[in-house]
This record gives sequence, structure tokens and C-alpha cells, in this order.
Amino acid sequence: MLKTTVGHRDLMPDLIRAWAIIGIVLVNVEMFSAGLNIGYPSTGEAGDHWAKLLVNGLFTLKSYSLFSMMFGAGLGYQLASAARTETNATGRYYRRMIGLLALGLIHVVFLFLGDILVTYAILGSLLYFCRNGKPKTLIIWGLVLIGIQTALMMIGAGAMAMMEGITDPAARRMMDDQMAEQREAFLAIDAIFADGSFLQIAAARASLIPTLIPTVIMVQGISAFGFFLIGLGFFKLGLLSQPDHKFWKTSLFVLLPIGLILSFYGSNVYVEAPQRESAQGLFGMAIMILGSPFSTFGYIGVIALIARMGTGPVLQFLARGGSATLSAYLLQSVIMCIVTLPIGFGLFGQLGALPAVLIALATGIFTLCFVSLWLTKFKRGPMEILLRRWTYLGYRQPLQRNNA
Repeated sequence: MLKTTVGHRDLMPDLIRAWAIIGIVLVNVEMFSAGLNIGYPSTGEAGDHWAKLLVNGLFTLKSYSLFSMMFGAGLGYQLASAARTETNATGRYYRRMIGLLALGLIHVVFLFLGDILVTYAILGSLLYFCRNGKPKTLIIWGLVLIGIQTALMMIGAGAMAMMEGITDPAARRMMDDQMAEQREAFLAIDAIFADGSFLQIAAARASLIPTLIPTVIMVQGISAFGFFLIGLGFFKLGLLSQPDHKFWKTSLFVLLPIGLILSFYGSNVYVEAPQRESAQGLFGMAIMILGSPFSTFGYIGVIALIARMGTGPVLQFLARGGSATLSAYLLQSVIMCIVTLPIGFGLFGQLGALPAVLIALATGIFTLCFVSLWLTKFKRGPMEILLRRWTYLGYRQPLQRNNA
């Protein structure tokens, strides 16, 4: 059995996080730079079409699933750390979730509507009750939840198709009026993002929280919790510290091709949809959710293959950056706000998909490099230090770092 580590940390989990954090900003950039209702402006450029197709096919619902898996595994590492120091993990874990919730609320109001930290804090609080589950049980239930999320999205697509097929003039007129009202509300928000002050934009984000967070939990939360369970199960089985395990070889050569076929089919359906909230758009999203576990495990198979090649300086640099992804994630939001909002370059609503994705790629690489260089001087990333100090307030902090 090959165990690849750097210092006291397993290499694979940090490489997974490093890959995920770049994919996350590639997915998020549309919400940073484009309108809530229509997404990227329609340019007709082939480059924009391919940028959307590739980002959705390769990263949408895959980067967050990787991140969610590692969040679930993080609970396992925290419990293992508590066991080594013979301390009770419960109080510390819930302080961590409270700290994560506070960071998430600040993030969603002042930086990014699509924040995942609030959802992770809420669902992470529920995950703790599953800490004693058997590994295979956790994995099975995780897959079941992903299946449920897919089914719900399919049902939503079917319901939307029925609504789109309404022919009764009165009912059609009522539905069109409701959709027009929603579009006008979104356009008003978009206008604030394009021309408003920092505080006006923050107030607009805050006004959307009551509807946005429940929507995020319904659209992604069920499958995210499923990946939490899978990540915790994989930790308990020791898979994340065994890059040579046969499961990762199967994932690379069998699951990854299946996942990519499903993901690119779903991506094409989604990209060609007339609008996001349409039967076609929801169906495309459902197919991408269905393909997400195949692609997610397949990506880890690729990372396991890379990890088996050794721990050279490039891998160590990337893995080090992957150990401070909270800082990288929040720094991405700061940079994207500077690029898109009036407080910076004011490019909101002006970027096609291709330039937006290229800016996001540069941002992802920069933030990963920044936190990696930061960690050559400091033990943890800046936001990890803040969250850890809150978490361990009143507790003795263990000296050894782990993958949590």
C-alpha cells in the first residue's frame, strides 16, 4: 500500500482541494460577471459557446462535489485529531460551524451571492450526527441522496415542461405576467450591480438571502450532503491516503469516461437552453448532477495517478496551496468583485463567456499560488488562522497539522 504524504499531511486530499478551488472560480465567474436572469450576454462568438460548454462539462457540479467530499473527509480528520489529543470534538466542531456560518454570511452580503460556506455550515452541523456511521453505509446513503437530487431536478424539468405547454390563454397570460415580474426584479438587481455603490450592492445581496439560500440548498444541498457522507466514508476506509488503491484505478479508466459523457451531454443541453429556468435547462442540469459522482471519482483517479508519480516540488507547491482553500476561495471573491463591480473595473454585464472564463482561470491560479507562497512563511492560511483561533478559543490547540 502506497501512502504519499508531505510532512504530516496526506498529499491526495490537498491536491484534490487545489483542483477543486480552480474549478470553483471557473463556475462562479458567470454569477460574478453576468445578470441573474440571462447569464452571459449573447455574443454569437464560437469561443464563448465553447467556454460555456467546457466549463459546464468539466467543472459545473464537479468542483463543488470534490470540495463537498473533502469537507466530509475533514470531519474525519478532525475526529482523528481529537482522538489523538484525547479531547471532546463536539464543542470545537460546532464552534467551527458557527465560525463558518459567520464567514459565509459576511461573504454572501459583501462579496458573492453564490456563497457555499453558509450551506456547508448548516449541512455540516447535520453531518456530525453521522460521524459514527459505517463507511459503506455512509457511501451508499451518499449515492442515494445524489440520486434523489437528480430525480427532483428531473421532476422540476417535467413540471416546467408542463407549464411551458400551457395553451389556455388566461393561464398563459397569468404565467407570462409572473415571469415578466420576476425578470424585472432581476433586471433591477442587475442595474444595482452594474452602477450601484458598494453598500447598495451589499443591500441588494442581503435582500436576496431569504430566497437564495433555500434555493441553493434545494438545488445543490441534497447532493452536497451526499458527497459529505461519501467523503467521510472514504476517510474511514483510508482511500484518501492510498493513491494506489484499485478503486482509484477503476475510477480513472471506467467511471471518468462515463461521467464525462453524461456531463458533456448535460452541458450541451443546458447551454442550448433558451434560459436557465426552462425545462431544457433543468433537464441539462439534472443530467450533469447524474454524471457528477462518476466524474468526481474519476478526477480523483487522475489525481491519484499523479500522486503515485512522487512528491516533486511542483506537486508539493500545489498541495500546499490546497491546504488553505478557504483563504483562496474568499480571495477569489475579492478579486472578482474588483474586476466586475463599480468599485473596481466595472465590467459587470460586459464580459462574454470566454474572456470571463480566462479571467477566472488566471484568478484561480493566482489565488492558489498566493496561499502556497503564504504557507512558506506561515503555518496556515490567513482565514484558516482566524477560523482556527475562534474554533479553539478556550481549548488547547494540538501542535500537529492534519488534513482538516
